[in-house]
Amino acid sequence: MKEKRAVFKENTYLISQYHHCILPDDLRAKADAQKTSSIDFSTRLNPMGNVFQYQHSGLNLDGLINAAKKQINQYPDNRYLEFRTAAADFIGKGITFANVVPGSGTCELIRLILGCTLEKGDIVLTPFPSTPEYALNSVLFGARVLPLPPHELLLAEDDVLSCARLVLLSNPANPGGHLIPRKELRLFAERCAENKTMLIVDESCIELCDPSQTLAGYTFGNDYLVIIRSIAHSFSLPGLKASYAIASENLAQYFNNGRLPWSIGAFSDLLCTAVLSIEGGINSRYLEESRQLIQSQRNYLMNRIGRIYGFSPQHSDANYLLVDLKDLFMDSRTLTQNLASKGFLIKDCSSFFQAEKQFVRIGMRTQEDNDILLKAIGEVLTETSKEDARERLEVTIESAASGAAPASRGTCQYYPCHFKGQDCTFCFCPFYACEDERTGGKWIVGSSGNRVWSCENCTYIHQSTLSRQILDILMEEGDTEANIQKAWSKILKPLL
Repeated sequence: MKEKRAVFKENTYLISQYHHCILPDDLRAKADAQKTSSIDFSTRLNPMGNVFQYQHSGLNLDGLINAAKKQINQYPDNRYLEFRTAAADFIGKGITFANVVPGSGTCELIRLILGCTLEKGDIVLTPFPSTPEYALNSVLFGARVLPLPPHELLLAEDDVLSCARLVLLSNPANPGGHLIPRKELRLFAERCAENKTMLIVDESCIELCDPSQTLAGYTFGNDYLVIIRSIAHSFSLPGLKASYAIASENLAQYFNNGRLPWSIGAFSDLLCTAVLSIEGGINSRYLEESRQLIQSQRNYLMNRIGRIYGFSPQHSDANYLLVDLKDLFMDSRTLTQNLASKGFLIKDCSSFFQAEKQFVRIGMRTQEDNDILLKAIGEVLTETSKEDARERLEVTIESAASGAAPASRGTCQYYPCHFKGQDCTFCFCPFYACEDERTGGKWIVGSSGNRVWSCENCTYIHQSTLSRQILDILMEEGDTEANIQKAWSKILKPLL
């Protein structure tokens, strides 16, 4: 008897369910104990807030909800003609409802397009880095994903493009935020069409960046180009599941035939149709002011975050920043979790960079919220530094107890932090932060906006005689904290 194959396709085991910023159990318990409410910087939502709360939107949420209530006892019209017409008018550029494919979200639309085009063994080209959903959904349908640096992808030779079934990229890029100019991307789209390679451009955040750079106007007659748009990101409405794709009439019909019926519910259909019909469309007052807010806060955060040691924000055209942490003393996951325990969610980008824990993504919010985040970053760095200092102190004590000489730190990036020939037995001061200005230390405002105790003008701990006397007391039997207080009272206090 022939053995049955496994119930699930082999590639199904290679993907996992997506969760939005789920905390580990220990951090969740800590946050719950502190009754910490979260401020979410991990998303790419419009920092202006949802469009229904905007006083000049002209949208009556209560009235729309009452109208939607009357429709919940019947199936929606699967053609979604009003929604598709509103989306077409919002885009402009001669687009009609026949060019629009409705969906419950960008992920559903991407899966629809991949499901209608990919076969086992096909090659999918993506930029590196890019959102992991692109690769996971491609693998689900049996494709092989070839990630390329963005500049290499756009300059790929014809023999590379011709071997690929499709190219999937976001503009602006996610997580980097770089916007590819329309002229450059149009030339690439033309080359994809010549090589019969489908190009999917995810424009989820382009309304918050520069909507004039869209490729939507080049879909006419091009059966190898699909544009995906998000309502959730642009109007800060993640709870309403509706989005849309734009393609040639021929391609749109093909995808409309293949999509799941009734994927947009009555509430989302009616409310999102109203949102897309907002006065001014892409140039509505709401979106114009949103873009102004984003630009000002992007410049503000670039400047403030760039002044924090170990944080290197990358250039961005979008409503989010990619921050390189390679020079920080903690990795992206540790920073993300430590901030989450205080109620601040940022995006750990390990999944974008093949598990490399070097980058985080921070979404724009209002300046008030951004300042609160900066303060929290300062607190996390200070607390972690103290923990690290205590660990290093224990190592110093153990090393001295074993008779080993303290390790030389002449190669330290801060050496000499006070004077040439200083004693570096204690890399971190056991008395930090003593808060006694008689030592030469003082309170300063750090780059994150927090008050920080600066030891720049204090040299006591690096004087050989004093450091040995302090170490001798710290090595005595008893509690380390008690010994620290004893050393302070007996050695340092008489000198002040």
